[in-house]
Amino acid sequence: MLSERLRRRLFPEELGFSRWMLMVRLYALVAGLTAGSIDLVLDVLHGHMGWEPVLVSAGIAVVVFLFVVGGLLASREVATNNARRMISSLEKSVIDGSIPNLPSLGWKLFDRGRDATIRLLTLRDEKIAALQHELDFYAPLAEDMPGLELVLDLTGRLLWINPAATTLTGFSREESRLAVDPVELWIYAKDRPTLREGMARVRQGEALEGLELRVQRKDGRTFWVICRCYPLRDASGKVSGLRFSAQDIQARKDTDLKLLETVAALRRAQALKEHYLDRSNDERMRLSALLEILSVGILFVDRDRRVVYINQRCADIWQLGERAAVVGMRDSALLAATAALRIDADAYHQHVEHVIANRSQGAQYDIHCCDGRVVREVSSIVPASDGGRAIGRVWIYEDITASLQAQERLAEMAERDPLTNLYNRRRFHEDLGRQLAESVRRNEHLGLLLFDLDGFKEINEAFGHHSGDEVLRRVASEISGVIRRNELLFRLGGEEFAILVTQPSVENLAHLTRRVSAQVAALEFCFEEVKARVAICAGSAMTPVNGYDAEALILAAEHAMRQARGKGLQSPRA
Repeated sequence: MLSERLRRRLFPEELGFSRWMLMVRLYALVAGLTAGSIDLVLDVLHGHMGWEPVLVSAGIAVVVFLFVVGGLLASREVATNNARRMISSLEKSVIDGSIPNLPSLGWKLFDRGRDATIRLLTLRDEKIAALQHELDFYAPLAEDMPGLELVLDLTGRLLWINPAATTLTGFSREESRLAVDPVELWIYAKDRPTLREGMARVRQGEALEGLELRVQRKDGRTFWVICRCYPLRDASGKVSGLRFSAQDIQARKDTDLKLLETVAALRRAQALKEHYLDRSNDERMRLSALLEILSVGILFVDRDRRVVYINQRCADIWQLGERAAVVGMRDSALLAATAALRIDADAYHQHVEHVIANRSQGAQYDIHCCDGRVVREVSSIVPASDGGRAIGRVWIYEDITASLQAQERLAEMAERDPLTNLYNRRRFHEDLGRQLAESVRRNEHLGLLLFDLDGFKEINEAFGHHSGDEVLRRVASEISGVIRRNELLFRLGGEEFAILVTQPSVENLAHLTRRVSAQVAALEFCFEEVKARVAICAGSAMTPVNGYDAEALILAAEHAMRQARGKGLQSPRA
């Protein structure tokens, strides 16, 4: 055990040639020195002294050194020869594939090497046999594949192609092998860039699946194939080649084409149908949009008296909320739901029944609502497209409240003086003619008082029109406060005013003149810190004393006013 450890320390397994030679020389030197030293010691012990024992001891050391070196070199040569024999036998077995015949060399280490080598080579032969068996099993399968099967190296050179390629492409296997680029040989020209791009990715280690290409036969015809290409790797995992597979899918393509043609025909028919449907929908949407933007409410009721359509405006007029909840409702239920909005719901219900029973067309009916609105209704029967039985009735509702109010405002603006809000000259002549006719019919009196403002022109010229306007407004306001129910006050223009009095007496007209004069005389104005007053100059006329003609009555009142101005009969002014 100790010697084994010493041997491993002195001569380790990784010992190189140069170090081994150094160890040999040291070992021989130590052996020679040891032998010479022992001889010298023995000579000294026996009493031999002098140079002779030293020289003999040195000679013994040199001889021992030479013998040890020679012995070790001889053993190295024997080991080298054994190694050459083993290497020669192994090289021969590699060339002919046989198991090397290595007899025992007598050294345990070489025998172990021989046994290990035989085991490795036996295992190699077993693997080769297994691979050959698999090759024999799978080769017929590859040869019988119906599609294209190719194996190429990384440069694109064809290494193997199956027999079916000849049937599919028309090119023999030999022609395919001799081709510089098989892709150029039978792939359709327009599809070659796509395939080259895919194969470049496969060379990088990617797999290519489901690529559809066209193969061009030798006779020029083309057919479609679906391709699959993936990398082949060596034992180290590095890409060493490509496998290309292609299956004929022309029948599927033909079926797909027929299916596409059928689908295209169906789509054209569907598109035509949708076109007419879209046109119909467009017409309906245009009509719906038109009905929605109308300011009137539209309600369509079918022949079964159910609501088919209602626009939002109609729902808003009758406070029904969202119109969707109204569709499908019977007209009687709709009338009941909105009855509380109408002042006379029963009368309107009778009107609706009368219109439906008599098939009335276009008759207007104003509905007065509790909230003050006035809704005008008009309806019409909707005939069928074939001219047969009517398909229902359309009801149109228009809120005319604002229109009526606008008419009233316009009428009022046409009859009122915008400055004083008194009735104007137009209304004066209308009321004068109407009341004259009424007084004649009833044999009653009608009085007229005309007056203007004395001093108004001076105020207007001295302080401006806005001051004059203030005078007219205050005079009109003050006089309006003192006239009675049977007395109507008018502003005829400028500073001219008129009062119509029904059933007056002479005393009444005189009292009215004094009352108006006193009210105006009491007014005091201040413009630019200057006080001013106005007075009135009035004249009156009365039927039947002055006749029943409007012009004659006016002329009589104007004549009386001129006489009063000439006599100075007017209210005082400052």
